Parts: sequence; C-alpha cells; structure tokens
Amino acid sequence: MNNESSIWLFLRKMRAPLIVLNLAHAIPVLVLTLVPGIDTQGNSTHLTIFDAMYVVGYTATTIGFGEIPYAFSYPQRIVVLITIYTTVPAWFYALGSLIALFQEKTFINAVKMNTFRRKVRQIRQDFIIICGYTDSAKLLIDKLNEDNLYRLIVIDKNSDKIEALQSELYMPSIPAIAADASMTDVLKSSGIQSPNCKFLVTLFDDDQLNLKISVRARILNEEIKIIARSGVKHGGENLTNIGVNHVIDIFSIIARRIDFALKSPYLFNLLNWVQGGNLHVSKTDILPTGKYIVCSRGRFGNTIQNTLDKNNIEYTYLDINKEIHEKVSSDQDFFLQAGILESSCIIAGTNDDAINLSIIATARAINPNIFAIVRENELEERSLFSHLRVDKIFVLDQIAALDGYNYIDRPMTLKFIDGISNFDKEKLADTLLLITKRINKRPKLLELTIDYQHMYALAHCLETCPITIGQILNNPYRDGIDLKVVILGLQRENGEFILLPDENTFFEQNDHILFATTVPSLKKFETIMNHYYELYYVLNGVEAQRFKLPWSD
Repeated sequence: MNNESSIWLFLRKMRAPLIVLNLAHAIPVLVLTLVPGIDTQGNSTHLTIFDAMYVVGYTATTIGFGEIPYAFSYPQRIVVLITIYTTVPAWFYALGSLIALFQEKTFINAVKMNTFRRKVRQIRQDFIIICGYTDSAKLLIDKLNEDNLYRLIVIDKNSDKIEALQSELYMPSIPAIAADASMTDVLKSSGIQSPNCKFLVTLFDDDQLNLKISVRARILNEEIKIIARSGVKHGGENLTNIGVNHVIDIFSIIARRIDFALKSPYLFNLLNWVQGGNLHVSKTDILPTGKYIVCSRGRFGNTIQNTLDKNNIEYTYLDINKEIHEKVSSDQDFFLQAGILESSCIIAGTNDDAINLSIIATARAINPNIFAIVRENELEERSLFSHLRVDKIFVLDQIAALDGYNYIDRPMTLKFIDGISNFDKEKLADTLLLITKRINKRPKLLELTIDYQHMYALAHCLETCPITIGQILNNPYRDGIDLKVVILGLQRENGEFILLPDENTFFEQNDHILFATTVPSLKKFETIMNHYYELYYVLNGVEAQRFKLPWSD
C-alpha cells in the first residue's frame, strides 16, 4: 500500500455513492435550466445555471429557502418535487456509505498507516525501531526515553498494546502502529531504510517471528544494528548467522549470573551494578556451596545444570512437567525424597510463576533456611515472590530490557564485564573498593566519546598537547578534592580496549570512555571537557589570558 492508499481506498469505496449523488444534483440542475418559468410581467424566462444550482442545493439538503428569482411555474415545481424525492435518498445513500467506510477496518488501518508514515518522515534525529510492545520493550523504552538520545518507533500487531503505549503520553511522542512487524511494507513504513535509523530491536516471545523480522531488516538495511531476543537452543546461532548484531539470550545471562555469584560475590555484584543494581554486597550475593535442587525443564534447566557442573556443585534435577505439576506444588514427600533437608539451595525455574511460587512456599515450609532462587516470568508477580523472602529473583523481561539497553547506550559494559571476569577474587574486591570509595555504592554509569560534539575543548586540545587521565580527575581545581569519576575502560579508535586504565594513561582523539560517576561530578567533568578556559585552568593551575589559546604555552 503506497502513501496515498487511504485516498484511493476512499475513492474506490465511495465511487458509486458519489456518482449517484452527483447525478441526483446534475440532472435537476440541467432540467431546471430547460423548463421555462414566468416572470412578474408574465413573460417566459429560464433559470441560469447558477440559480438552478442554488435551488437544487437547498432543496436537496431539505433547507428550502423559497422560489427564486420568481415564483415557479407548475412545470418547474414538478421538477423540484422530483428533485426532493431523488436527492434526499441519494444523500442518505452517500452518508450511509461514508459512515460504513469510516467503520471499515481496512480504511481505518490505511488512515493510521498514513499518519504513522507521516510522523516517521518528520523525525530528523537518530531513531530506534522496537518490534513488539512487550513488558521488556516497555522497560527498554522507559530507559531510552530517560536518556533522550534516540527517538523511538514501536510496531506491534496487537492494537490494545499500541493504545496502551499511546496512553503513556511519552515526551517526545513515540510513533506507533498496530501492524505485523514481519511484513516488508510495514518495516519500510517505519523508516528502516532511513540513514537516521540506527537500531532495530525485536523482543517478541516468538523466536521464529524474531528471526523473520531480523532477516527482512537485514535485507532492507545492511548498516542497521539488529538486537533480537532468543529463548531456544539454536535460536541464537540462527540469528547470528543472518547478521543479528546482538542476541539477548536470557537463559544464558541468568546462568552467567549464577556462575559469577558462585565464583565471587564481588564479580556478581559488579555485573549486577552494570545491569541496573548497586554496588552493595549483601548476604544474598553469596551463593551457598552445598547441594542444590533444580526445579525446571527444557533449555533453562539444562543451562543451569551446565553451570553447576562447571563449578563442581552437587545437585538434584527435577524435570517439572504437566503430569507432576500438582504433585510438586503440594506434596512435601516429593521434596523430601529429593533431599531438601540436606540441600542448601533450591532453584524454581519453570515457565509458570504459580508453580514457582508453590515450589518456594513448599520448600521453605520444609527447610526454612534454604537459599531460594526463582525465575520470574511475569513482572506482576514480583511482590508475591518478595513476600516469600526469595533470596534471588531473576526477572526475564527486566534482564532482556537491560541487556538490550546496555548494547545500545553503553556497549563497552559488555567488554568491561568480559574483562573483569578473568580477575582473581582479590583484584575484584579492589575494583569494587576503588569505585565505592571514590564515588559511592550506586554510581551512575555512562559512555562518552572524545570528539567535537561531546568533548569540544578536550578534542581541540589533544591536537597540540598530550593529556593524561590523572590531569583531569585528580585535584583539578587545586582544592584537594578529586572528581568522583572512575574510568572503567577506554576503547581506542583502532579497536584496542584498555580495562581500568591508570591515571598516567593518555587520552586520544575519538576515544570511547566508559566511566562511573555522580550527577554533580558529571556536570563538572562535562564543563571541563567542553570549555577552553576551564580546561586550561585544570591543566595549568592558572587562568588563561583573554584571547590566548588555552592549550598554548
């Protein structure tokens, strides 16, 4: 359907009613100009075309102003009488057809699609297409909307979800359409071929649908970065093979978190902070090392088993299926036979939150001290799990949203986590202490680039003089106070990644910087990096002379 589809659809559907309506007006006008009348002197006269049109106009609409310019002759009154009985039904026919058209789903969808296309064409900044307004998509939208770095466009086949999105009243507004995101025309209408389209995110629970969307998106735009959710064993491999840049494999992410927690609470804590948590190490960050009971099935259960095997953890695996749902959720003997009294941890990982709740409740009734880990499939159930004092809750939609957000807004966090995962426990503890001591236990995580757009003064200064990290961060205003900024990683223009660079590391043009900070320190940091005279004072300890280049001697 092209951009004018609603107009052509209107003309096609209204063709017959409009023809009938026009003929019902045109014929009486023509006849009235031919039928003679009589003027006040008794002479024969004829109505002009304008007079005839005027008379038929108010007659057809039942307004009835009278007979002009003279009283009508009987032949003229017969024509007017016939006009009344032909034009009024014609109007009813036309109006009825028009009302029926406005209620027709095809026409409504065409109008909405044209409106959607127009809104997309009006976007002049970089934007992201999000396919599927799921719970994870909503969380991702909320995070991206806070940063306001990209405009967002949403596609979902469910019209109720689109109405729910529009009721959120996001600012700036989010163009959204109820349509099949796997259709090529829909993707084109959403602006996927625009140079401003930087990412496409598909977060449907249906892996085949995500695969279909990703294939079409890659064909339509070879430059766009694609993020897709996968929940099946070979789904991630298939998505990677067709050119998806980042696959959100939730089960693997959860398994990695458990693996990190078993290796070191500090490693888990840093990962948790990168994905939206804080840097406070609590009791629940330290997983027990005794026997585990894994209540799950399918790929999630297999992934958890592999993680426990890798860490030499003894466990009992219970394959929860439809036949034993009732037994698992109510029969304590089933858990006793599995050895729950001797177990230190239970993992409730089915795809049914009600079953997971029952597993935890039954396990806690038998062994109140058991460490409980649960998989939460629906966001609405979080309060219920918290009421049961669950030690660790892995919310699938939240994990998917934060993983996608990090790839879009802070891709260096993935390299940071990969890098620190090779640290020993002592170095991990030192890294955590470095961040919390210099900043706090809930620092803000950001990624910026040294260029003329984001760090104007520093980018110019680096053209003529070298600058180290320590020169900027350590006691910049000679008042004994360091900036509350910790640089976690530097990525050079050539792709080299420097993990936790020391204060003697030199900045370079087009460096990508991943750093932790606070809001006040961020403002100071940005002021230094974007103002010549501020940067000159930080580097030299004296005010720059007027009109003197701040980096010159």
